[in-house]
Amino acid sequence: MNVALVFLGGGLGAACRWLISSQLSASSGFPTGTLSVNLMGCFLIGIASVYLLQQPKLSLLILVGFLGGFTTFSSFGLDAWRMLTAADYKNFAAYITLSNVGGILLVIFGHKLATLFSA
Repeated sequence: MNVALVFLGGGLGAACRWLISSQLSASSGFPTGTLSVNLMGCFLIGIASVYLLQQPKLSLLILVGFLGGFTTFSSFGLDAWRMLTAADYKNFAAYITLSNVGGILLVIFGHKLATLFSA
């Protein structure tokens, strides 16, 4: 049952992400749609976490499923917020740095690696 809740929420979240970002995509080259979805997801997970963390089934459907499918950036924001509120500044700094810098570096590495093998 838990997997079904995550599956259902995730599918709905991914569909909503596509709908919103496709409507907001800009020809300027700036990822307006992605930025909008990520910021909206952070706002929504902030609200939803207050109401849903004590409700396991709804939490799986909405926090893990829907918002996880909508944007994992919202989960990243919630994890960072939890570290801040716990005054866990060392892990907060490490998490923020590793997620952002490490993520970008791995995108570059993956792209370069795939380019080598596709040539």
